[in-house]
Amino acid sequence: MLSYTRKKNLLVFLLFILLLITANSPTYAANPPPNKWDAVRNFANDAGAEPDIDWDAATGVPTFIRGRFPEDLAVQDPSNQVDQAYTFFQRYGDLFHMETPQTELSLINTVQSNGDHLRFQQMYEGVPVWGAQLLVHSKNGQMTAVNGHYQPGIVLDPIPQRNASQAEAIARHHLGTTQAATLSTDVELVVMTYRVEPAALTWLVQLSTDSPPGRWLYFVDAHTGAIVYHFNNLPHAKNREIYDANGACSSFSLPGASVATEGTGGSLSAGSAQDAFIYTGNAYDYFMSQFGRDSYNGAGATIMTSVTFGTVGVCNNAAFNAFWNGTQMVFGAGGSGYNHFAKAEDVVIHEFTHAVTEYSAGLIYQFEQGALNESMSDIFGVFAQQRSTGNFNDWDLGEDLNTVFRNMADPTLYNQPAHMDDYNELGWVDDSGGVHINSGIPNKSAYLMVNGGTFSGVPVTGIGLAKTEQIFYRALNHYLSPLSGFNDIRISTIQSCTDLMGTFGIVNADCNQVQNAWAAVGLGSAVAGSMFSKAYLPILIQSEPYREAVYEPNDDISQAYGPLTSGTSYFAYIETDGDGDIYHFTTSGGYITISLSSLPSGTNYDLELFNSAGQLVGTSYNSGSTDETIQGITAAGKYYIYISPTATASSTEDSYRLEVTYP
Repeated sequence: MLSYTRKKNLLVFLLFILLLITANSPTYAANPPPNKWDAVRNFANDAGAEPDIDWDAATGVPTFIRGRFPEDLAVQDPSNQVDQAYTFFQRYGDLFHMETPQTELSLINTVQSNGDHLRFQQMYEGVPVWGAQLLVHSKNGQMTAVNGHYQPGIVLDPIPQRNASQAEAIARHHLGTTQAATLSTDVELVVMTYRVEPAALTWLVQLSTDSPPGRWLYFVDAHTGAIVYHFNNLPHAKNREIYDANGACSSFSLPGASVATEGTGGSLSAGSAQDAFIYTGNAYDYFMSQFGRDSYNGAGATIMTSVTFGTVGVCNNAAFNAFWNGTQMVFGAGGSGYNHFAKAEDVVIHEFTHAVTEYSAGLIYQFEQGALNESMSDIFGVFAQQRSTGNFNDWDLGEDLNTVFRNMADPTLYNQPAHMDDYNELGWVDDSGGVHINSGIPNKSAYLMVNGGTFSGVPVTGIGLAKTEQIFYRALNHYLSPLSGFNDIRISTIQSCTDLMGTFGIVNADCNQVQNAWAAVGLGSAVAGSMFSKAYLPILIQSEPYREAVYEPNDDISQAYGPLTSGTSYFAYIETDGDGDIYHFTTSGGYITISLSSLPSGTNYDLELFNSAGQLVGTSYNSGSTDETIQGITAAGKYYIYISPTATASSTEDSYRLEVTYP
């Protein structure tokens, strides 16, 4: 429900659960694991430039690859793009620990919209790996990006010892509901890796219940019959066709009595049915007019909505609720000071967006993925209402219910975090892992993209609603997958912005602000301001083998010392606490190492690498006098090394040592 809130501090008896959850939280690494350097180098050599890769620190495989791809992979005929993708994975499968792409990846669908997008399901011995999908993107026949979640190293017996009926019985027994549970879809054999170690062959049993409303996913070990994982995947909040549930408490009574169709809805009198008719129409119009999406599934699906569900004092869970159940939207009757739940336009469109998400990214409804799912619904619910009402300063959600659930401009007003430092690691029993709480973090980022502002010390220049909504929709529809989390939406929106440059008025500077908006909420780093505008003090250089004292008037970037010779050691002083030393070198492209060592006792120097455009491309921020190192594969070009001190870090007696090796 939208009204759900929790405090950050948890009861002591949940501590053990939290520790387990924290240990399984998704983490990402800036650099590849050591056993991947050769694979990255091969890719870079073939492409002629360093790829931009984000790595899953837990699995050691990429979650997002973008940048230049080998030109010999380009295709002229769109019908050959599937073969192109398989060729890529065959050639660079070592990045993923992938051996036989033709059997490990099964094409799900193809989307063509301002570029081509293929979505693949990971398979193991013919069995789908639940939630594991890879997406391949191209434009004009040339690959532009690969992203998603692939699970390497699966080893298990693919032959089940228990059958689907046995698994269903086990799930029903565990659910133990007094209400009858219905089977939502056929029981499916899947490999389960999400929050499960090691991977397990399981039967996926999906059951729907009324009290509490639920779409329960049970993963039953196909060998032992043990339940390896289960959760409620029902998105709570509010949304869509027009039926009257007449206070019924059970979903078995849905949709209820028909009160309006497309042709008759215009004659409805004021009330919940009329509100639902108007706002579901607004939801359809918004996604069609802004994104060309025909209904929630993109294929003109009928939008069914039931109103006045539940009765106050009899079944409050139904009356004070709204949800998308996989088939239709359902809105509670409200009461006791709450308006009926179809009265709030942003709530209705919030629920409609849950349906859009199910038919695009398929984000699951738990932990970080579920919080992102909730955030997508908040973002488009608020954006659509702003367009509908013309009030572009309205960042509240649910105000027309006679309450406010969340505020995107300041999530902390309603007990939500706005920064990753305050992310709530909740157990799965508590709000499905905090889906209605942690959604405040991407919500705040979306607000900053539109309006701008300085948050947590990071300045963001707003790019406006029109650009932001296109970027988020493209990310949702083309880049996100079931297991995507906050880092994925960060990269996906940056990539989507790059894809859209030249359309909707989007320029490169806008994409920098998208990156800054995520940095402001603690995800990734901000785009470095132009280092060319900074003034730096002169530095004393001593270069081997001659070790002559050379003073450099390092007042601007044009006076940076260099070019540095590969493999040569350079010695210099940070003369004052405000001094900063700049060097430059030019490489033909390839693997480089920058080493800053022999730091004077009691000092703390930071090491940064900028490209010729003034963009920060590498950092090392170790504490104290610990050596600093930057290494990786770079594209050909000129680079600048900037050494800067923290407070009380100067020395005129002890020099530091700088060495760079490059091709």
